[in-house]
Amino acid sequence: MEKKMLRRNLIVLILAIACSPVIMGQTSNVKFGSPTKEELTMTSYAPDESAPAVVLYQSTRVWYDIYTGGFKVYTEVKTRIKILKPEGKEYADVEVPYIDNQHDHSATETITGLKAWAYNMEDGKMVKTKMESSNISHERVNKNNMLLKFSVPQVKEGTVIEYQYMKESGYYFYLDTWVAQAEIPVAYTCYDLLIPEYFIFNIDQTGMVPTENKVEQENIRLMGTKGEDLTCSATRYIFEGRDLPALKSDSYVFCTLDYCSKVTAELRGLEVPGSIYKNFTSTWEEIGKTLMDDDDFGKRIKRVCPIKDLVASSGAEKESDVVKKMAGIYTALKSRLKWNGSYRLFAESASKTLKDGSGSNADLNFILLSAYREAGLDARPVVMSRRTKGHLPLSHPSVNKLNTFVVGVVDGQTVHFIDASTEDGYVDVLPPTLLTDQGLLLSDDGTGNWLNLQTLNASKAYVVVDATLGPDGTINGTYNAQMQANLSAALKSEFRKADDSLSYVNKLAERDGVTITEYAIDNRTEFLPKATERFAFTKKVDADGSHIYLNPFVIPTMKESPFKAVTRTLPVEYPFKHLVSMVTTMELPDGYEVEEMPNRLILTTEDNSLSARVNYTLQGKKLLVQYRFSVSKTLFLPGEYDVLRQIYDSIVEKCNEMVVLKKI
Repeated sequence: MEKKMLRRNLIVLILAIACSPVIMGQTSNVKFGSPTKEELTMTSYAPDESAPAVVLYQSTRVWYDIYTGGFKVYTEVKTRIKILKPEGKEYADVEVPYIDNQHDHSATETITGLKAWAYNMEDGKMVKTKMESSNISHERVNKNNMLLKFSVPQVKEGTVIEYQYMKESGYYFYLDTWVAQAEIPVAYTCYDLLIPEYFIFNIDQTGMVPTENKVEQENIRLMGTKGEDLTCSATRYIFEGRDLPALKSDSYVFCTLDYCSKVTAELRGLEVPGSIYKNFTSTWEEIGKTLMDDDDFGKRIKRVCPIKDLVASSGAEKESDVVKKMAGIYTALKSRLKWNGSYRLFAESASKTLKDGSGSNADLNFILLSAYREAGLDARPVVMSRRTKGHLPLSHPSVNKLNTFVVGVVDGQTVHFIDASTEDGYVDVLPPTLLTDQGLLLSDDGTGNWLNLQTLNASKAYVVVDATLGPDGTINGTYNAQMQANLSAALKSEFRKADDSLSYVNKLAERDGVTITEYAIDNRTEFLPKATERFAFTKKVDADGSHIYLNPFVIPTMKESPFKAVTRTLPVEYPFKHLVSMVTTMELPDGYEVEEMPNRLILTTEDNSLSARVNYTLQGKKLLVQYRFSVSKTLFLPGEYDVLRQIYDSIVEKCNEMVVLKKI
């Protein structure tokens, strides 16, 4: 999920400098500017022949120094990547985040020494191309953060690229997380972290692939700019990874970074001789208070509602039901403003958003919050990290890990949720990326409660198929599916994104292997948590005059399993809990009787969190097939994968079994 994000993790978080003379599976080459002949001519990476590129070499060296009476932290970076396939060229486009506070110019980071090269073999000789300044740009993300972007030139299949830079930061209390793995294999990576004795850090290593680690003590000298040199002891942490497998994303993992090998360093305190001990450990309560006191966050909520006229004209204020009142005001808001597709924590001014007619989810959510409060609702922000951006580090609270918020409305002991990015959902029907298990509901004083948004009601689909089978193998039938919550939103979204209704129906017919003669969706455009899909269809099955071979799942439920790998190192994450129930009634032709019919199927995980059931019943001339598939939790650990895979394989097999009819 989010390939661009993973690429940034590769290029930015796995920072590099020469730490070791050995690269497993590659030639020994720690010198920049001189790729070896083996590196230039290699056409594949033996441990992973499918890899579009491979990180040949990268490492990180992080150290501290003194600057004008304070401390600075330096990160020096060097990286070498081999492009193996045309699609690997994207790794020549690099993004480096850094801090640049618009309101406090002293609170900035600088990146210096940026250089990049491409190396290609031409007529048996190495040709080196240097990146020019025209390939470098800076982009502001928000009021505090920037992106340095650059593109290595002359990159094609077979190219070796190198780049290096150094980041200088006055934010000595914050160190970037070091990530050992990426979505392409890493032949060698190293993290060299040197911490003076004055800094007290929590060093936390997590992940499923081990690295080689060592800790050393040494004496160092911090060189100040104004003669304030310090000699002290220091601890050096070295983490090395060799031949690390690619951590590839798939549709059942929201953020691969959550599970890769990484090192997080959290500063607990600073104690310099002759100075008072300074505590840097923060709490989520402190972070909540900081946000609610911020002019661009909490204080924005308390301002006068900018759409009072819209709230009044909607008539929603008079609605006594909280959910209906929320829906009515939201519908009024969306009639004037559109979501621009981006998620943010902070927002533009309300006047700018109203003028533009669109904005991020934060832009619209701040306006929605004030509108709800105007209507007498107890509306509060629920800050979070989107599932595609990874879990919040509850043991190391950090405002930097928060990246968006949704609107929560407290109704007695219940909290209802809504977000401005909800195009096809409803109240309590959020996009899957926002269905996090770590949402912090903030009160006006900054205190908060942790909420699990994955406990919202499961999405459901109730499907009824009525069909008649003719003696020539022709099936005529109707399909009626009542969708609820996120399954309804998914149906509406798929239809909305189609080029037109005809192309959507044709695609549906091809998927189900039928000819659709009539089609309709109820509640397709209404802001409701449900929708009904209906169509009439025909289908032909094998009939040779003496036998008819019928797959009773005339509308397929599961053609193939998404879990084909024999083993899996990552967990399985579902977008939401769901239940699918399907009942197929088939009227059999006169003059035929059932010769063979499949056995029923009942499967479940040990904790009953995933279950499947298929049952066949013959009632006179009617064949009844009942199918039920239920997922009641969203996370299955790798140890549960084998059972999960077996259940899916059994369902697919069952859904492809035949009923054989014999002519009497």
